[in-house]
Amino acid sequence: MRILIATGIFKPEVGGPATVAFELAKKLQATGHSVTVITYSDKPYFDGDKDMLFRLIRVERSQYKLINYLRYFSVVLREIRKHTVAYTLDWFSGGLPVMLASKLTGKKYIVRVGGGYLWEKYLAEGRPPLTLRQFYAQGLHKEYKLMFFVIKKVLQNAERVIFNSDIQRELYIPIYDLHPQKTLTIYNAIPENKLSGLVQSYNADFFERDKEIVFAGRFIKMKNIESLVRAFAKLEDKSFRLLLIGSGPLDADIRILTDALGLSASVEFLPTMSQSDLYYRIASCYLVVIPSWTDVSPNQVYECLALGIPFLISKENYLSISAQLPMQIDPGSVDDIAAKLNALLDPAAYRQFVGQEKSIAFDHPWDKVVEEHLKVFMNLNNRL
Repeated sequence: MRILIATGIFKPEVGGPATVAFELAKKLQATGHSVTVITYSDKPYFDGDKDMLFRLIRVERSQYKLINYLRYFSVVLREIRKHTVAYTLDWFSGGLPVMLASKLTGKKYIVRVGGGYLWEKYLAEGRPPLTLRQFYAQGLHKEYKLMFFVIKKVLQNAERVIFNSDIQRELYIPIYDLHPQKTLTIYNAIPENKLSGLVQSYNADFFERDKEIVFAGRFIKMKNIESLVRAFAKLEDKSFRLLLIGSGPLDADIRILTDALGLSASVEFLPTMSQSDLYYRIASCYLVVIPSWTDVSPNQVYECLALGIPFLISKENYLSISAQLPMQIDPGSVDDIAAKLNALLDPAAYRQFVGQEKSIAFDHPWDKVVEEHLKVFMNLNNRL
């Protein structure tokens, strides 16, 4: 088959869609299929592009969103004609162009849903923060009439809508008026290669871990970094450091907050890193914290599990393994985050926490994810 993958972000950018697009394209190409990836990009070319075994088309971003959409659409329209299956990992900036190109060419497409586009936009506007479920329960999505209409059409016109979480699938079916038979769940993958042995499995010894608490991701409202910084200011052991790894529109605000709390000497800002560089850097850290208001089955958790890095995540995470997690935080309570961090300073509590995470059973390697996608693609291909 000739498979077209449309995504909003791609390597070296970080995030679930970037990881999924790269891994799927690489493995599908290796199994004999022809793959083309289309992505928005800040540059027309990156050094790592030359090593891609599949075809990669970067649509360079301008300062004007409408121009970006038109550029992306023109590329999708040209490419979709040459491909058997179109698969979009983005349901607005990538999904809309794919839907329109599908309408014009008669080609069918599949869409993958992760996160919450309208909810993230709401948070980015500086509105009172809340979880994804609260956002929809309060009907706040209705304030974004045009975007909601477009996303609803993108999802409804897709041949299949793939979720990475059963919880989000059940949440979105009534909201977006989807046919349950057209939806399915393919869970995120646990990396099976442990990043080629770059990091070693952790142990539960309190004294052998670096005194570093880590956040790695985009500096945006959804990630709730401000609450983590405020909680870190209440840490009882002042010899710990907080590493904030990434970039984004809130970078300056978070630095100002750090200074205001007197944390300049104990908080370190590091730039966005490649996946391998990131996990090599934090392999021996004390704890990775994912304090997002909501995180929909985040890849980062599965990577931490595979690499043996202790992690603490918000309670609204939609993970299939959520019930197995020994401790979760309330993203709306700085005091709760601080209390959980301080509780894990106790060697016995930390040792028990790490041991419980190590015992979590979840086996879903990338080969299985590819197999599940191919089944969906093949079924669509057989109906064409």
